Amino acid sequence: MSMTTSSVEAFSLYSDLYARFRPAYPESLYDWLLPLCPGYQRAWDCATGSGQTAVRLGNSFARVDATDISSNQLSVAERHTQVYYRECPAEVTPFDDDCFDLICVSQALHWFHLPSFWPEVQRVLKPGGIFAAWGYHHCVVTPEIDKACSVLWSIIEPFWSSRCELLWDDFRGSGCPLPLLKAPSFSIREDWTLDHFLGFLNTTSASKLCKQALGESILDEACLRIARAWGHGGERRRVELPLHLMVARKDAARFFPAVIEPTP
Repeated sequence: MSMTTSSVEAFSLYSDLYARFRPAYPESLYDWLLPLCPGYQRAWDCATGSGQTAVRLGNSFARVDATDISSNQLSVAERHTQVYYRECPAEVTPFDDDCFDLICVSQALHWFHLPSFWPEVQRVLKPGGIFAAWGYHHCVVTPEIDKACSVLWSIIEPFWSSRCELLWDDFRGSGCPLPLLKAPSFSIREDWTLDHFLGFLNTTSASKLCKQALGESILDEACLRIARAWGHGGERRRVELPLHLMVARKDAARFFPAVIEPTP
């Protein structure tokens, strides 16, 4: 299995709430990423979760295969005419060799068994095809709100999986066998109400495991601190989540020698 039992349970708990409070990835990311692809016939959104990335890719690709190991997540994933959902692990798939122009992993690469996943990527990605992984961790609002959030972060910190360190370190230890491309920096920027912000904080994997272990009310006082710092609950505030991003191309030097700028 690619994920521990507790990790799978964390993402299966309250799947509908998890889907409701996930932020949208910036359109600027897709504007930069998609033109790198050799074509727009087929994409794979691996560990699709709520289907957020898959649905966006469905607007650009003739077919998007979206996979996940959580049936609960797939049951609430957003539908799209070009997106085909399938329950299966990232490391063993039924897909043909050399069939994808793009493989995306959003907010999930750190959960995979990478020694098994990378050979699968190399098998199913077309020559010249693009692999992209991204994710986020902490958010930035205002100094006062960020300080209040630090109390919540300190409570849930022991419940973050050690696997998350791969994401936090910009995937440096991923062992990606494909040549890496230099990528610009991107951030999610959304205007949220207090209720939406608290919903986001309370549906992270660490928050869910924390409440499962210590009780549903364990984060209540921390959330009150955040609410006091926020002010009027109906007021929308800009929330920024910097993205960690890794992009690579299969057979890069052979097929696109002029485009490649290997990462040092």
